[in-house]
Amino acid sequence: MEAQIKKLHNHFILCGYGRVGEATAGTLKEHKTKFVVIEITQENAEKSRQAGFLTIQGDATKDEALKRARIDKAGALIAALGDDADNTYTTLAARQLNPNLPIIARANNIEAQKKLQLAGAHRVVAPEISGGERMAMLALRPATVEFVETVLLGRGQELLVEEIEVSKDSPLVGSTIKQVEERFPGTRILALRHKNGVLIPNPNPNATIEKDSSLAAFGTTEQLKSIEGCCQPRGISLAKKIKAG
Repeated sequence: MEAQIKKLHNHFILCGYGRVGEATAGTLKEHKTKFVVIEITQENAEKSRQAGFLTIQGDATKDEALKRARIDKAGALIAALGDDADNTYTTLAARQLNPNLPIIARANNIEAQKKLQLAGAHRVVAPEISGGERMAMLALRPATVEFVETVLLGRGQELLVEEIEVSKDSPLVGSTIKQVEERFPGTRILALRHKNGVLIPNPNPNATIEKDSSLAAFGTTEQLKSIEGCCQPRGISLAKKIKAG
């Protein structure tokens, strides 16, 4: 297993294999994502291995475990530990070892959310708060929630939503949203994120795509692959793909 981990590149590191970590691993598996689990307890580490996942039994708050998981070559890290302090220490350690690594962290309350953001987490998720919001929305707008989740998670559907990065040398730089949609019939650009991080939902059709921005695109797998290919420099193979949501 160590030999397999050493070969990983552009993979995800999942820290924690408790209830939240196990559910996260299941979703990553559904999307055929390469990832390695770091779990400190022998029981949960063995449970992860039995599920077929590459697993390191170790402390995710320590540099040693993160280095074993090839954090220098990782594409993203998910801190799904049960303790807010552990997730904060893991985020701090990961940020020091790989300054540009996207980090998604779990929090149990608003105070922890703020601390994790200060520690360097790009996104912070509070499962209990998110779960409550989801239950309320299922009661208020069940059909809408079902549609959005089906599309975002890609369960049994060909239609997906993905965020696609536009490189500085992409042929699409300088094009308008309308021109991109015309070039790839059947797709829709749902949002445009500028390089400064500002997100524009439902962008104006005449909005211009700038270098180092990103597009939230809706379409079939093949359509999204085509857009992704054009978002990279000419002659370069497909780059890292980031799932929305």
